[in-house]
Amino acid sequence: MVSSHIIAIIDSMSAFRISRKRKATADRISNLPENVTQQILECLPLQEAARTSVLSSHWKHKWAATQQLVLDKQLFSSILKNKMETTDISLAYSKTVNDIILSHVGPIWKFVLYLPSWFPKESEFSQWIQYVCANGVKEFTVEDACRPEKYLPNSLFSCKDLTHLTLINCKFLPLPPKFQGFPCLISLRWETPSFTSDNCKQISVLETLISKCPQLRSLCLSFSMREKENLRICAPKLQELFMEGSLSHIFLEGTTVIKKLALDLFCTKFQHSKHMSDFFSTLPKVEELILKCLIWGAMKWSEFRSPRKFQKGLDRLQSLKLVAIPLHCHFSISLLLCLFMSSPPLERLYIEASQHEKVSDEQPIQIDNTCILPCLRNIQLVGISGLHCQVQLIKFLLACSPALEEMSIELNVGMGGAQEKFHFVTELLRYRRASPTAEVIIKTKTLSSVSYIFHPIWLE
Repeated sequence: MVSSHIIAIIDSMSAFRISRKRKATADRISNLPENVTQQILECLPLQEAARTSVLSSHWKHKWAATQQLVLDKQLFSSILKNKMETTDISLAYSKTVNDIILSHVGPIWKFVLYLPSWFPKESEFSQWIQYVCANGVKEFTVEDACRPEKYLPNSLFSCKDLTHLTLINCKFLPLPPKFQGFPCLISLRWETPSFTSDNCKQISVLETLISKCPQLRSLCLSFSMREKENLRICAPKLQELFMEGSLSHIFLEGTTVIKKLALDLFCTKFQHSKHMSDFFSTLPKVEELILKCLIWGAMKWSEFRSPRKFQKGLDRLQSLKLVAIPLHCHFSISLLLCLFMSSPPLERLYIEASQHEKVSDEQPIQIDNTCILPCLRNIQLVGISGLHCQVQLIKFLLACSPALEEMSIELNVGMGGAQEKFHFVTELLRYRRASPTAEVIIKTKTLSSVSYIFHPIWLE
């Protein structure tokens, strides 16, 4: 929206310049402060920013001094227009990027580069990175759609001012011998979906890289490793950790100030309660925890039995989100209760039941109703189908949450007819509640969406 408004302003100013009738009118846009001019240009896609060169001689080279070079998929899509042959597209893409980079003057603080799948020119890629790195880049993003993935040129590791580094489908060469780290890097994101024979080398380089970023605050990793691979993360100031993929185990060494943790991780050693307990006990300051489906998959075929409480509790955990959890399985309920018992300050709970497999109620799961969740205020349950274990969980949460303000229950689309839903609702009305002010909202998605709200007075 902002971009369209700015383009409209530029077009109108361009028309104004051409019109002789209004030649005497003051050219206000050319007298804007330099920082305002740059902010306008940075709100525009690069090609639109280049159009400002027609406004006046004052604007002719302004776009070339923009501190953001965003050569993303949107730019690539515009190059594809009216070109059918891969050779023509490749030449046009290379020429466009070369022209932009060669025309640029001044520092570059943000650089985004998308490499299409057919882009074979390793030399040009290295030259572009070298130029950008020589101009003080701080935010650096490369998305490589090529196969096999390209190795990052060594020139990248000379960028001492980097604060944000995003690498999608890129691979690491061994770090240069003189590499001292990224002293200013606060955010690192690395995604590689491929499964290769040099995973061990990539893990080693990644571990070393992380350990050489003393200011690192946010780390996002997405990969597919062999089950025998371990990952050690040493980042004393790390506050946000997001991981998805598969590996054997993850070790946090001196990384004790994490506040937000999201795991969609098939970690084979999590099949043993001791390893999981040891891992969560290293997170004394985590405030928000997200566990997704691969965590449960790692425990599915094991005899996992969670301890009643972790060795060191999650004494600051306020928000817990569990996605695709198999509520019919003993191991998941066991871990769930352990998380409750280990997190006395928990305020917000989100649970999404697994929908990917047929479940049964052959072995009802008994839930201990003796514990108290003193701070729990908001609960969201998604994909509830009325199974006995799910009903027991709802009953437990209502009975053990004296501060509860709202519980939202979204029923599974395949739960059954209106009679089954009505039976579920009437059963729910009978459950004892620890909170006299709790509001229960039941949502059901059908062809015509319906929701029911049960105010506290109706539940007494």
